[in-house]
Amino acid sequence: MLRAGRACTGGAPQRIFAGAAIWFLATLAFPAAAQFTDWSTPQNLGPSVNTAYADSCVAISKNKLTLFFSSNRQTGNAASMNRDLYVSKRDSTDADWGPPVPLDAINTGDWESCPALSVDEHQLYFTSNRPGGCGAEDIWVAYRQDIHNDVDWEPPVHLGCAADGYLNTPGRDLMPTLFETETGGIVMYFSTIRPGTSYWDIYQSEMRDDGTFGPPSPVTELNSATYNSSPTVRRDGLEIIFSSDRPGGSGNSSSLDFWSATRATTSDPWSMPVFVPSLGNPALMQGRIALSWDGLELYFTSTRPGGLGGAATPL
Repeated sequence: MLRAGRACTGGAPQRIFAGAAIWFLATLAFPAAAQFTDWSTPQNLGPSVNTAYADSCVAISKNKLTLFFSSNRQTGNAASMNRDLYVSKRDSTDADWGPPVPLDAINTGDWESCPALSVDEHQLYFTSNRPGGCGAEDIWVAYRQDIHNDVDWEPPVHLGCAADGYLNTPGRDLMPTLFETETGGIVMYFSTIRPGTSYWDIYQSEMRDDGTFGPPSPVTELNSATYNSSPTVRRDGLEIIFSSDRPGGSGNSSSLDFWSATRATTSDPWSMPVFVPSLGNPALMQGRIALSWDGLELYFTSTRPGGLGGAATPL
């Protein structure tokens, strides 16, 4: 896994708090004139997190001190498709990451991947092919009472099947990411291979008042007849970054590139996606990518030179 940074030149974000009896939600609003510089050269997170196995599909906490990701290190086989979820912590943003710990309350020993924290950080959404789903891989969620306890999760709950009015399909549903709209609604973006198709598309689903997610719909302005996956949405919902092998990128047909799109409000359609050349060629980058809460850092998976190894398909 790697990290790239950028600067915001539009002034410091303003903090807006919204709370209710049990829940405490914090959102940050960017100034209207905020502009971001190009991304810096990606940096490997180092051997405290990365191994010769497939370490991928990362999520970062709001304070940047907790890192959730998937790995097949527990199998002893770098080519294994089995994944478990892990968490690593650090004392400050300048400190090294600590030894990763498996999320035993969630892992089944089969395939768990692509974690994503909810806006309030009480829920961890992830993908699994465990029994009880409606497709090859489905999106599940686990709840914790204490957001400072990264290993004490309640038993995961399936998000339900689209045929019954919920989110998951008979296809492959992976790589969730969530953000909060201006009106307080929660929207999930994720990647999916729909039944009868052979390529990935990006879909979205809105959380209902009862906390469930409704049937998903395609984000047509982002999709193409190619691979479109790994979406990550800035916390204000006005920028999305994803991976794609569509024409117009680096020109390397054997790898994926980063693309981005923006919009004026969360009710507007996305702009035409543009290639992000400052990140260079991700070289077979796969797995869910993650923006930090302040929008200034991007965490992602890559098999580019200079890493410690890992499989070429680290979903």
